[in-house]
Amino acid sequence: MANDVADAALLNVRLENGRTVEEELRKLNTLARMLDSQFSVMGMRFGLDSVLGLVPVAGDVATGIAGTYSLFTAIRLKLHPVAIAHIGWNLLFDTAIGAIPVLGDVFDFCFKSNTKNFKVIEKHLTRKAKRQLARGQAPV
Repeated sequence: MANDVADAALLNVRLENGRTVEEELRKLNTLARMLDSQFSVMGMRFGLDSVLGLVPVAGDVATGIAGTYSLFTAIRLKLHPVAIAHIGWNLLFDTAIGAIPVLGDVFDFCFKSNTKNFKVIEKHLTRKAKRQLARGQAPV
């Protein structure tokens, strides 16, 4: 129970941009789900990244551009440079491998870079919120 209270307090921490941790994470999670796991066929989850990836090169470029929202969010939130590099690597890797015919299409169904990037941001943003709480900055 105490952990739930602590988690709720972290989600309610107001960031420098005026939004709460929860608001930032909700937007990112919505994007990650849309791109990586919005649809399901025979128990296999996939998103627009996999569907648009079937269009040679252009589909992967389009979803790569959509995925940069996570990168720009991490930069805007002033997350640790390691987090920003990790997100950039995931995007680059997903876009490059995804552009390879056939192999890239299979890869897009498995790699789920947007979900990975959401988890990186969630981890680093939670740490940032904990530091703010430790400095005595009260949640909203």
